[in-house]
Amino acid sequence: MLFTREFAAKCLSLARKLFIPVALGFLAYSAYRASERLAPLLVTISARYLLLAWLCWGVAQWVGPLTTVAFAHILDLRLGYRELSLISILRLPAKYLPGGIWQSVSRFTAYRQLDVSKTDSLSILVVEHLQALGVSAALGASLLLHLNGIEFLHGVAAWVLICALTLLVMTAIGILKVRGGGARTAIRIVMSIFATALFWVTAAASFCAYWAATFGPQNSEVLRVASCYLLAWAAGFVALFAPQGLGVFEWVAGHLLTSAWPISVTVTAVAGFRIVTITADLSAWVVGLAISRFRNDSIGSSAPGSDRS
Repeated sequence: MLFTREFAAKCLSLARKLFIPVALGFLAYSAYRASERLAPLLVTISARYLLLAWLCWGVAQWVGPLTTVAFAHILDLRLGYRELSLISILRLPAKYLPGGIWQSVSRFTAYRQLDVSKTDSLSILVVEHLQALGVSAALGASLLLHLNGIEFLHGVAAWVLICALTLLVMTAIGILKVRGGGARTAIRIVMSIFATALFWVTAAASFCAYWAATFGPQNSEVLRVASCYLLAWAAGFVALFAPQGLGVFEWVAGHLLTSAWPISVTVTAVAGFRIVTITADLSAWVVGLAISRFRNDSIGSSAPGSDRS
């Protein structure tokens, strides 16, 4: 069993290393094919909608920790929003380190420094990821089913919705079986799902604003753009060989989003959203770092980029 796990881990690591240059090559080729058509879009891009996209993504980073707060309550941990939000925000830069796992690793370390047990620290991260996948897929599939479109896509969306709801239910059952607590725990699980949904609504709003900035609000059907973003993120997440869903997210979103533009333009435009998320993440990190230092908080002492003595 140990050999099997080690072998699987090595294979996954190798797949990630091999896939990154392939994904970057795919995006570079798409950008090259779309270069002539991108120039008019860059000239007419809306700064107002772009700023809105940036603000929504930054706000989403402060909304996300609400889910962690709900899990902390389920585990009877004496950690509030201030501590948990700073743990998350101050470790955002680790998200962009090679491998795509270092934000979770640094959060796990931070929980351990606050005397949270290994089991509880790992449980928070695992359940958060499972719930993020389930909620994003469920929301995206529900929106796609609500829209008129290709019957084949509706069939796929129906199956995705069933799988997503099954994942959420099984995760909730697992929490109830392990933690007990009856109705109180069930209510907190529902609260965590609502908190996760709030994050995804904010994140999807960011992508919709970005899409409106790029192609114009008249060419951006909000519900369809939001559903495509959520489903594309879910696809990128389950592609374990693609760090941060690189390449997979762009390919899926580019094919789901209906556009009069060639697929190379759509894929390149989707990839451009990463610039918004990176800059917004860094801005949220700067705000978190300022808050941490103003409060003389030790939570950020091990965060990437902080060298407090």
